[in-house]
Amino acid sequence: MSKGDSVVGKQIHFLAYKELPSVSRGVGIVNHPVATAKQGSTRIHSGLTELPVGAAVPNHSHPNAEEQVTVLKGKVRIKIGDKQRDCEPYDSTFISGDVPHEFSNIGDEPALVMVIYGVLRDQNVTRTFTESGMTVEIGSDLDRFPAPESA
Repeated sequence: MSKGDSVVGKQIHFLAYKELPSVSRGVGIVNHPVATAKQGSTRIHSGLTELPVGAAVPNHSHPNAEEQVTVLKGKVRIKIGDKQRDCEPYDSTFISGDVPHEFSNIGDEPALVMVIYGVLRDQNVTRTFTESGMTVEIGSDLDRFPAPESA
């Protein structure tokens, strides 16, 4: 991973996928942070998320951020509010702040999605889980996806 260089006082980084950190989010979901405050980002937060077959990110919202999700590999069902779509590579969504959404891998191979959040300057992105009402900072130790309860 690039150590970061300065160009006229600005941050630049070349980020090799194989060198990105891996952060387990639970139920086999792994996040690879890309543009974050650690790289000097002040208005976006982005990452790549690996979803094993059958894995799901539970219903949640981001009170302080807009979000774009782009499927890069696999087949992902994305629910936004009361709408649902099965997305394939390069299909994208835009989700306004505070809109409940969830996504799950419905394909027969691991899925990879790019997630980009837009925030106000120098704010950390938060996630509010719909079921519990708990709000956590994205990437914190509390930002974990529980296994679904058996019916």
